[in-house]
Amino acid sequence: MGNIVFRCPATGMYVQHWMAEEVAPEAPMCTYETVMCKACARIHFINRRTGKLLGDVAAPVNRRSASAAS
Repeated sequence: MGNIVFRCPATGMYVQHWMAEEVAPEAPMCTYETVMCKACARIHFINRRTGKLLGDVAAPVNRRSASAAS
C-alpha cells in the first residue's frame, strides 16, 4: 500500500506510517488497522481504504506514496 501520513489527534503532529499490504477490492469500506503512533505512543485506527483516522472528519494528508499510486 505504501506510506500514509496522518495527523495525531493527541499532539497535532503529522505522523508517517507504512502499510505493507494492499487493500483487496472486495474488502469492506469500514476496515481499520491499529497503528502505534510515533508521536504520542498511543494506538489509533486508520481506515485502510481512505487513510483517515477513525472519527476524523478532515481529509487525509497523503494516502499513498507517489510510486504506489500508478
